Amino acid sequence: MEFYDSWLWLILIAAGLILAILELLVGVSTGFDLVFVGSVFIIGGLVTGPAQSWVVSAIVVSLLSVAYVAFGRRYVHRRMLVKEERTNVDALTGMKGIVLRAIAENRDGLVKVGHEEWRARAEEQIDEGVEIVVVGIAGVTLLVKKSERSS
Repeated sequence: MEFYDSWLWLILIAAGLILAILELLVGVSTGFDLVFVGSVFIIGGLVTGPAQSWVVSAIVVSLLSVAYVAFGRRYVHRRMLVKEERTNVDALTGMKGIVLRAIAENRDGLVKVGHEEWRARAEEQIDEGVEIVVVGIAGVTLLVKKSERSS
């Protein structure tokens, strides 16, 4: 019995633990791939420990690795996908509204977007009653421009 036959299972378990710990140190930027590959190594070591054969260890780890890369990785990454949704005031960007108090170059005006009234600033003169579109937000002031229909 050679060194590989009697100790490979323990080496695989140690390598798996190192990969899992490395994932903790790096963070989730690797998409949990290190944890899953480490788990494959640990499972391969535990399953093949009693077999005392490096060939069995290599086959089991290879099959589990291929299975993870082919099937599991896509599923894990899809489940971890963070959907980017605009919330709160960020959701106002792109919305249209009406000018309630005229906006001058050096003076903020008042606009109604949705059911709320907001202080607004623009790079051009916009008169009352003109339709605007929100292009950004600076603090509690909306940055607006004339809507395409109003131009």
